Amino acid sequence: MALKWSGFTALVAVATALGCGSSSSGKTGAGGQPGSDGAAASTGTSDGGPLSAPEGTWTWIPLPGTTCGDGSTAGIGVNLATDSPDLMVYMEGGGACWDAQTCFVLNAASQIAAPYTATIFEKDVATLDASGLFSRTDAASPFAGASFAYVPYCTGDVHAGTTVQTYTVNGQSKTVHHTGGLNAQVIVDRLHATLPNVSRVWLVGSSAGGYGATLNQGRYAGAWPAAAIEVLQDSAPFVDVMAGRYPLWQQAWGIALPPGCTACGTSFPAVIDALVAAYPATRLGLLTYDEDATVKSFFAYAGSLIPAIDSLLANQYAHPNTHAFVLPGPNHVMLGNYQTLAAADGTTLKSWVAQWATGDPAWKTVR
Repeated sequence: MALKWSGFTALVAVATALGCGSSSSGKTGAGGQPGSDGAAASTGTSDGGPLSAPEGTWTWIPLPGTTCGDGSTAGIGVNLATDSPDLMVYMEGGGACWDAQTCFVLNAASQIAAPYTATIFEKDVATLDASGLFSRTDAASPFAGASFAYVPYCTGDVHAGTTVQTYTVNGQSKTVHHTGGLNAQVIVDRLHATLPNVSRVWLVGSSAGGYGATLNQGRYAGAWPAAAIEVLQDSAPFVDVMAGRYPLWQQAWGIALPPGCTACGTSFPAVIDALVAAYPATRLGLLTYDEDATVKSFFAYAGSLIPAIDSLLANQYAHPNTHAFVLPGPNHVMLGNYQTLAAADGTTLKSWVAQWATGDPAWKTVR
C-alpha cells in the first residue's frame, strides 16, 4: 500500500526538466480504517481554544491561522483519547516544490493549488489507517491507547516554510503559501491546549512529512518541556543536497531550521547533529531504503545514494538514541507496509518501531 507521496514522483524528471521553459520567482510576504471503532471521519469546529471532537472518532477540524498553498484554510484531523498520556502526531507527505517549474510545470507538490477538505482527509487517513498504525485493537501496538493527530500536507515545503511566494509561469503570476512551519506552530498550540498533560509525544512522518516531523521537533519540545518527544522519519534521510538545491529551498520556503545551528544553513545533515545536541534524550529513528529513487531525485543524486546513507549511519545515527531501519532497493515509504516489512535478519518493521516507541534497550540500527 502506498502512502501519499505521489508528488515526489514528478521529481524524477526534475534533473532534466529544470531550466526548460521560462520561470521566475519572488518573495511577496513572510511570517515567522477511520477509527478502529469503525467511526467515519466527521467535521468538527474550532474556536481558537482546545479542539472539540468526539473521543475515538476521526474528526476533521479546519484551523484558523493555517493556510494551504492556495491561501485557503488548512486544518488537522484528530482521533482523541483525552485520558491517555500519549499523543501520536503523523505528518503527511506529498512532494515539494520551490519555483515555477517544480510547482506548476512538474506539479511536484500535492495539494498546493486547491483547498484541503474533509473529503480529502477522510481518504488520506483511511489509507494510512489500513496499515494498522492507528489500530486501537492491536494489543501488541504501543500506540493503541494514544490520541492521534493527522497533519495534512498542502504547502510544498516539507512542513517547514514561513513565506509566501509569487511564481511566474508563461507570463502568469501564481502565489504559493509555503507556510508549513507557521501552520505547525498553530497546530502545536492547539494540540497543547487540548492535551496539556500528555507525557509522551511520538512525532511520525512519511517522506516530506518525515522531514517535517524532524524540523518541528523543537516546537513540540517547547510546548511539552517535561514530556518525552520521540521522532520517526519514514523515508526522510537528511543526506547532503546536491546541484545547489539547498539554498533554493531555503530561499523559497524561508525554512525554519533549528535555532542557533549555523552549520544547518549549508549542511542538511547538520540538522540531525543540532537536534541530537539539543535533545539528547529524544529517540530519533530513520526508516529508509538505501537507493530510494524518490529521495535521489529530490536531492539531485545522479549516482548511488548508498554512500550518503552510509555516512548518515556512521555519523548522525551512531548515537545511543539515533538508529535506522535500512532495507535495500529503490522503494519509497515504509509505514504503508508497517505490518509486513522485515529486514534480512528477520527483524520486522513493526517490532523495530515498537522498540523505538517504548525505549526498548534492544533498539538498534538494522540493515
